[in-house]
Amino acid sequence: MKWITKKDRHGNVKHIPIKPKWKIKSKKEMGDYIALHYLEPKISKEFVIKNGEIWVREDWWADPEKRKRLKVHELVELNLMNRGVPYYKAHKIANEFEHNAIKHLRGRK
Repeated sequence: MKWITKKDRHGNVKHIPIKPKWKIKSKKEMGDYIALHYLEPKISKEFVIKNGEIWVREDWWADPEKRKRLKVHELVELNLMNRGVPYYKAHKIANEFEHNAIKHLRGRK
């Protein structure tokens, strides 16, 4: 995997994958989570998520509509977090972006 190295607004070095690696996991492995990624500090340690990985629950990945939503959400969230935005705020923005993107794809305003 190729990486870009950047510093966030606090001077911390971030290693950003050019293309994240999607890992499909069972419901048993994921529990109640739908998607997890390496930039969620507590969770990535608990689940041992490697740099550049995004874990997705298999039932969501199997559904094309849900997969589109997941991809939009997770990529927006990762991009914001790599720019120094805290998880809770990045997650909220990603939810809004996901919602608007899906409305646009369905032809609604």
